[in-house]
Parts: sequence; structure tokens; C-alpha cells
Amino acid sequence: MKPLNLQEDLIRDFQEQKKTVNEQVTLIDPMATSLRKPAAKRLFHTGLIVFMEILCWLLMLGCIAFVLFADKLYPFYYLSQLQHDTSLGERYKTGDLQTLYWAVRGMGIVVALLLLFIARMLATIRLKNSILHIAGKNMKLLVEQLLKRKAAMENMEQKYPAELPQSDDAIVVPLQKPHNDILL
Repeated sequence: MKPLNLQEDLIRDFQEQKKTVNEQVTLIDPMATSLRKPAAKRLFHTGLIVFMEILCWLLMLGCIAFVLFADKLYPFYYLSQLQHDTSLGERYKTGDLQTLYWAVRGMGIVVALLLLFIARMLATIRLKNSILHIAGKNMKLLVEQLLKRKAAMENMEQKYPAELPQSDDAIVVPLQKPHNDILL
């Protein structure tokens, strides 16, 4: 069916916009509400994540220092002494003592790498949380704009109830006065 005139096209467009606005509000509003958290809760979570990230970085530096200075730390300098002690060569193989020495250092390196990965993951979580906060804020603004548009459309419907039908099925076009195109 071909539209009759501009007024009918505008009425159909108005009805389609009304449907679209209603659908957008129903889709976006729950997401915006779920993304928004109170500022105190968000600050607490951000502060906790930053604290844990700093703690991981410091522990990683401590593990690196442990690997570098294990020969000077109290219980671990015995490993170096055991490795170089000739009297233990009779009871233990020197390869076993060296393996123990390097295994302890290797565990320090593995723990440092794990702490590095954890710190990087905490940093990405913190960045994602800030992005989600911005997205929630923008979505809330978008919903506010859509609700203003919806209110303006409802106001227009109340202002012109005869010209704007309530459903898509019926479009009432006001009768136009017939005119005569005869030139005199």
C-alpha cells in the first residue's frame, strides 16, 4: 500500500519512533541500572584493588630480592654452606645439594612471575571497572534522553488525539477540501 501524502508518512514515522524509543528504554535501562553502583562502594572496591595491586608488586620485588640475596638471608645461607661443605659430600651427592639450592631459587622466581601475573590482572580489572563505570554513566544519560523524548511524544499524543492514532493499524487522515484546478 502506497502512502497517500506527507501527513500520513509523518504519522507512520512518529509511530515507529515511539516503538523504537520504548524498545530502547526497555533494553538499556536495566543494563544502566545494573552497571551503576554507589560511589562509596565503587571507591571501596577500587581502593581494595589498588591496594592488592601494590601489594603484589611489592611482594614480587621481595621475591626478586630473595633470589638475588638468598645467600645472605638467615635460613637460606645454609643452602650455600651445605653446597660448599666437603664433609656432607660423603652422605649426600653434590648434585642433590645443588639441585636443592637451585630449586629454592627457582621457586622464588616462579612466585615472582605469579605475582607479576596477578598484579597485571588486577590492573586490567581496575581499568575495566572504570570503563564499566563510564559506560553505566553514559547509558543512564542515554536513558534519560530517551525518557524525555518519550514524554514529548506522549505529550504530543495527548495534544492531538484525533490526528495521532493509538495503534499502527489505523491512520486517520483528515479530509481535505476538494479544489478545482480549472483556470479561468
